[in-house]
Order: sequence, then structure tokens, then C-alpha cells
Amino acid sequence: GGGGGGGGATEGTVLDGLDGQFATLAAQRRGQMLFAEELSKPDDEIDFVRAAMYIAMHRRPDVERVDDALQELDELAAELEARLPPPEDRFPLRTLKAIGRYMFEELGFEGNKEEFYDPRNSCLDEVLARRKGIPITLALVYMELARRGGVPMVGVNLPAHFMIRPLIDEMEVLVDCFRGGELLFVEDVEEMLKGYYTMGDGESLTIDRSFFQDSSVRPRAFFTRVLTNLKQIYFNQDEYGNALQIVGYQAHCAPDDKVALFNRRDGGICMFLMKRYEEAVEELTNYLDDSPEVLGGEGEVGDREQVLQMVAVAREQVKLAAIRQRIITGTGEEEEKEEE
Repeated sequence: GGGGGGGGATEGTVLDGLDGQFATLAAQRRGQMLFAEELSKPDDEIDFVRAAMYIAMHRRPDVERVDDALQELDELAAELEARLPPPEDRFPLRTLKAIGRYMFEELGFEGNKEEFYDPRNSCLDEVLARRKGIPITLALVYMELARRGGVPMVGVNLPAHFMIRPLIDEMEVLVDCFRGGELLFVEDVEEMLKGYYTMGDGESLTIDRSFFQDSSVRPRAFFTRVLTNLKQIYFNQDEYGNALQIVGYQAHCAPDDKVALFNRRDGGICMFLMKRYEEAVEELTNYLDDSPEVLGGEGEVGDREQVLQMVAVAREQVKLAAIRQRIITGTGEEEEKEEE
């Protein structure tokens, strides 16, 4: 009977392992559900820190860390408060400079230029712990400190670079959190963005300044940008399981039908690359069916061809799997008959 005990132990270990996997999956799903719940609120009621921490749960699925992050930001803001002049003597520009000094010089937050594509730069818990991030996550920390210090701010979705600005009349400055909280005028930003594009000497780049009239917080656009960064990183690192999780989050914050549609396509591509062929067929077929309605005449022709090819390959794989299954079960039946 000694041998049997050994088998039981192995079985137990396997089950424990499975339990652990299920628990992790359930916790990750919980992050998505909590994110969905947060993003279903009216824009001005959405708590950016909570939403960002729910996204971070896809890597470290522990819901208690959400309150830890809120508490840490409260503590940092209290420390900052002690460094600011009394509220009646607070000039916005001086306040912003003080926040910049505190966050980037004293606390040592910095743009992670060396490892820009490390997924931890997009997870708020990691950004707070490591004091490193990308423009959008550093901007979130800055916005939270500024809000608690009496200067409300909003994001400015510039191409290639996310910035923020104070919601104060006649104050047309932008804060670049990737470069140590530098305060910039639009002209400076235009000059900087020129570096991202190939332009001739005489050419100039002009930013549409209408965002100065727009004071809406736009959480869906903000988190779509955070999630798109993450999804691209995971795709590039061939981590399709993680990419698929991010697609799940994106389903809850797409700012419009077009973004939602492309997100579904990306989910189908993930499933295809993970060899989950039946699901891939369903998701990608739905994408192709809905494209004309959502995109009108803008349907990407190249994209359509590629997706059709994927669907064809996936259908072929589903057929092969069914044949393999029949052969295996058939062989099993033959063996049983022989034993009889």
C-alpha cells in the first residue's frame, strides 16, 4: 500500500498547483471586473488611482495593494503640503515648480529611458515602488499630488508623448513628467515633437491649441493609452496571454466603436497565436462582419486580407484537431474490444 500513498501525494501537489492557478486567474479576472465597475461611473467620478491599480492587478493580483497605493499618495501629498506656502499665498506656477522639485528631485521619480518597454512602467504599484515610469504613469502620480495640493490638472494626448496641464484660466503651460516635471509652453513642445518626426529644415510643426479650451478629464482616452502601451509591449515580447488580459480590460474603456472593434480583432489575433483556434475563428469572424458597419468605407483592405488568412488557417487547424481526436478515440475503442 506504500506505493499508493506516493501517488496520492503527487495528485495532491497537482491539485494544489491547479488551485493556485485558478486562484491567480480568479484574482486577475477580479482586477478586470473592478476596472469595468470603476469605468462605468460618470467621468468626473472615476478614481484614476483605483482604475490604474486594477490594471496593475493583471501582474500582481492582490486587491489590498489598491488601498496601499491610495494611502501612499495621501502620505506623499501630506509631505508635499508641508513644503508649500499657505493656501492664500499659493500661486499656481510656484505650486507646480514645488511639486516638480518634490517629486523628481526629493523623491527621485524619473522617466525610465533605459527600459522604456518594461511592462512595470505601466503599472502604478511598480511605478510607486521603483520611482520609474513612462510619461503617462508619471503624469498620473503628478496629477494626484497636484490635485491634493489644490491644482487640478488634465491630460493632453499629444502624439508620441503624454503631457498634462493645469486647469487654470490664462495659464497655458504643459508639464512634461518624463523630463523631470519640466514646464513648457506650446512652442517648446512643438520644437520637441519635431524630433519625433522627419522634417525638413524650413518645416514647422503646429499643435492644435484647442485643448486649452477643453477641461474634460477623459478617463477612457487616458486608460486606453495606458492599455494600448501594455498590449503592444506584450505583443512584441510574444506574451500573448498577458496581451489577451489587456484586451479584456480595454473592452471596458473603449472611447468609441472603432477602438472597441480593433480591440476585438487584437483579441482574436492573441487567441490565434495561442493556438486557441475555435475562439480565434469566432472572434475574427465577428470582427470582419462588424467592420463595414463601424468603419464605413475606411475598412483596412490589407488588414482584412490578413484576418481572412488567419481565419482560414484556424478553421483548418480546428478540422485537423477533430480528425486527431477521432483517431485517438477510435484507437482507444479498438484496444478495448481486443481486451474483451
